Amino acid sequence: MKEKSIIIGINWEQNSTACLMIDGKIVGAISEERFTRIKNDETYPKNAIEYLLKKNKIKSNQISNVCFISNFWSPTYSLINHYTNFSLKDYVKEQHEVWYKKIFLKRKVSILKTFKKKVNYKQFPGRKFWKNYYKKLVNLDDHVSNKKILKIGKEIRIKVAEKHLGIKGDKVKFIEHSFGHIAYAYCAGPNYMKKGYVASLDAFGDFINYSLYLFNPEGRVIKFKKILSGNNLIIARIYRYITLLLGMKPNEHEYKVMGMAPYAKDKYIEPIFKKFKEMQDVQGKYFRNKKMPKDSYFSLKKIFEGHRFDSISGALQKYTEYLLKKWFNNVINPKFSKNLSIAGGIAMNVKANLEITNIKKIKTLFVPPSPDDSSQAIGACYAFRLLNKKKTYPLTNSYLGYEIDDKKVFKHVKNLSKKKFKITNKNIISKAVGLLTQNKILGISRGYSEFGARALGNRSIVCNPGNLGNVKKINETIKNRDFWMPFAASILDSHKNKYFLTKKTNLDNYKYMTNCLNTRSEFISKIVAAVHPYDGTCRPQIVSSTDNKFYYNLIKSFGLKTGTYALMNTSFNIHGYPIINNESQAIEIFKNSNLDALILGDFLISKY
Repeated sequence: MKEKSIIIGINWEQNSTACLMIDGKIVGAISEERFTRIKNDETYPKNAIEYLLKKNKIKSNQISNVCFISNFWSPTYSLINHYTNFSLKDYVKEQHEVWYKKIFLKRKVSILKTFKKKVNYKQFPGRKFWKNYYKKLVNLDDHVSNKKILKIGKEIRIKVAEKHLGIKGDKVKFIEHSFGHIAYAYCAGPNYMKKGYVASLDAFGDFINYSLYLFNPEGRVIKFKKILSGNNLIIARIYRYITLLLGMKPNEHEYKVMGMAPYAKDKYIEPIFKKFKEMQDVQGKYFRNKKMPKDSYFSLKKIFEGHRFDSISGALQKYTEYLLKKWFNNVINPKFSKNLSIAGGIAMNVKANLEITNIKKIKTLFVPPSPDDSSQAIGACYAFRLLNKKKTYPLTNSYLGYEIDDKKVFKHVKNLSKKKFKITNKNIISKAVGLLTQNKILGISRGYSEFGARALGNRSIVCNPGNLGNVKKINETIKNRDFWMPFAASILDSHKNKYFLTKKTNLDNYKYMTNCLNTRSEFISKIVAAVHPYDGTCRPQIVSSTDNKFYYNLIKSFGLKTGTYALMNTSFNIHGYPIINNESQAIEIFKNSNLDALILGDFLISKY
C-alpha cells in the first residue's frame, strides 16, 4: 500500500495557523486564537496542530513534512507577543524609542531590551528554551536582513517542531513567503488547472511584497513561471501606519480605515490623494518610487497633519484602488488569459477587489478565504506540492476548523435552566425563521467552524437584513462594534443577479466574503442592514446548497416567508475577541449578551 503524504503547514507569526494536508487535499485548517481566545495569537500553533492531528487520527510518525512559511523570520516579535500584547501606547512607544532612533539617529536599538517586560517566556516550549534564545537575540539587530537572525529563526522553528512532534529536523521545510500566497490563490479556487495570472500583494514577505506569476497547465502537469516581483509596494505599509496615526491598532484595525473611507467627501479627499500620488506610482509593469517618505510613521504624520481622519481614510482607499487598477491593467494580457487570482494582505481590501474585478481585461477574479498571512499555513502546503510536482485539490468550502460535538451539545443543553430558556430540536429552521421575522437576533454554532476571518453560517450571528434597527442592537448590546462599520449579507445563489450588479462569473468568487458588489438600488431597502450605509456596496456570501445545506435552507425558508432571500450575517464573537470555536463559548456569549436565540448543533435555544 502506498504511503500517504501528510503535510502540516504552519504560519507562525501574526494569527498563527496550522493546516493539515493529506495526499494533496486540505482536510483542516485552524488558527491558534480559536483555542487560546487571544485575538491574532502569534505563538506557535500547538493547540491547532494537536486538534487537527487528533481529529484526523494522525500520529507523529506518519507526518511526511512540516512546512513553515517564510525563509526570513525573526523570532523577536513572537517572543514579545508584539501583535497581541501591545497596546496603542506600546505601538507609539515603539515608533519613538525604536524606529525613530534606528532610522533618524542611526543608533542600534534592541526591541527586546526596550520591551523587556513584554517578553513571554511561558509560551511553548517553555522558559528554559526562550531564556537561552533571549540571550542570543537581545544584542543582535533583530531585522530579518541580519543573517544571524535568519539562521536563529530557522533553528528555532526546527527545534520546536522536533520537540513538539517528535520528528527529525530534515522533515522541516521552509517556503518562500510570496510563493505561499501564489500557491494558495491558484490552488484553492475555481481557476485551478486553468490558464491564468496569479498575484501576491502584501507588506513585506521574504523581501518580496508583490509578484506576478503565469500558470499554464498542460494535461495533468501544472507549469508556472514568475513574470515579475518587487519589494517597494507601499500600500500595506502606509495602511499599517495610517491606522496607528488615526488611533487604532496597526496589523489589526486596517479594515476600520477601509470601512470609514466611503464617508469622506471628494473635495477633501483630492488634495490628500495628490500627496499619496507624489510618493509612488505605476510605471509600466512596476511600482516606481517618486518622493518616498523617509519612514512610514513620522513622515506620514508630518505630511497629513491637519487633515480630517475620514478624508485621510478616503484618500488612502482611492490611492489603493488607483495603484492596483493601473498595475493590473498594465500587466494583464487578455490574449493569454482573463483569469486572475490574488492573495496577500492587500487582497483583504474588498472595495479594491471590486475595482479590479471591473477591469475589462479581467473576466474572473478569485480571492480565497482570508488571503492574509493566516492562510499561509494552507499556502505552505500547496506550495510544497507544486514545487515537488505533486497533485493537489482545490478547496470546495472553508469549513475546515473545529467540529461541534453532539455529545457536548447535549450536555450543555441538559444543564440549561428550563425556566430561563426554551429548548427544542424539532423544526428548528421554521422556528428560527419565526424569530427572525420578529427581528430577533440569532447566533449559530454548528458543524465545522469556518477557516479565517469571515463567518459563513456555522459561527455566525444573523438577523433580518431589512431592519436597520438590528444594526444598532448588535453593535451596542452584543458585539460592541464601531458604528461606521458595515455588516455583510448571506444571499441565496439563485438571487445574486437579482440583488447585485454582477459579472456572470463563477459562484466561488463570491462565496467567501472576499469580494464586494454594488447593490441594485431597488433592493437596498431589502437588505439595508447588510450594505454599506454610504455607498450601497455589499460584501456578500453567495450561498449554495452544496456548500452549507442547513444555512441554505434557513435563508430559503426566510425568503419564502418574507420575500427576501438573504440574511444579515456577522461573525459570532464579541469585539476584540476571536470568532467562537466550541460549544461552551457559544453558550457563554449567548447567556451574557442580548442574543435572543442560539442554534447550537441541532438545538434551538431561545430566551423567555
